[in-house]
Amino acid sequence: MTQIIDFRTDPAQYRHWRVTYHGDVANLIMDVDETAGLFEGYELKLNSYDLGVDIELNDIVQRMRFERPEVKVVVMQSGKEKVFCAGANIRMLGGATHSHKVNFCKFTNETRNAYEAAEADSGQKYIAAIKGACAGGGYELALACNYIMLTDDSSSAVGLPEVPLLAVLPGTGGLTRITDKRKMRRDLADIFCSIEEGVKGKRAKDWRLVDEVIANSKFDQTVQERASEFAAASGKAKASAGISLGAIKRQITDDRM
Repeated sequence: MTQIIDFRTDPAQYRHWRVTYHGDVANLIMDVDETAGLFEGYELKLNSYDLGVDIELNDIVQRMRFERPEVKVVVMQSGKEKVFCAGANIRMLGGATHSHKVNFCKFTNETRNAYEAAEADSGQKYIAAIKGACAGGGYELALACNYIMLTDDSSSAVGLPEVPLLAVLPGTGGLTRITDKRKMRRDLADIFCSIEEGVKGKRAKDWRLVDEVIANSKFDQTVQERASEFAAASGKAKASAGISLGAIKRQITDDRM
């Protein structure tokens, strides 16, 4: 029997994300519950994600736009120690049907497109604040943000290791965004996508992989300062009250929805 995936959710049901609001700045924290995978057979370790994680993120992005129009800057960061996001869960992908993998990539692409376009569409700028390993789909999460900040320490790095590790191309916009959006040199992009360990610190900035590299001791403070600066510089008009996105009620029978 085919399992029906329910795309309906709301903040009271979130298992993987937390959002806090501070005036015109929102902090979006990815803290994936390892035990709350959408299917059985895998754990969501190292802030890896499956469709369930992205269903929540999509809900957050839409609610940010319509329910919280006063927000001008959204800071995306990790709630885990030493890891930002390890990308799509490999065991989940290994056990999924081909159709599920295709639709999973399509949905995650649409989610990333939505918050990437949020600055132009609704005056909400997304910042990725990276501490720890940021690899594969985790770096693609960051690439869809409008500004990327990386802490300068011994372990924090960005990478797209799909080719050397899995012999597949990054599936949710990684190659397109480093070349077409971030204007990375093509020869450097070739090197970047062929190494497992990723790129750290000043080299990541020099290669246009991130926008800013900050000493670890000053990172958290600088992230909040930058968010406040971007909010102050925003040309977004003073927002009126948002609208509530109520639950969508539905019925599913054998032959109709």
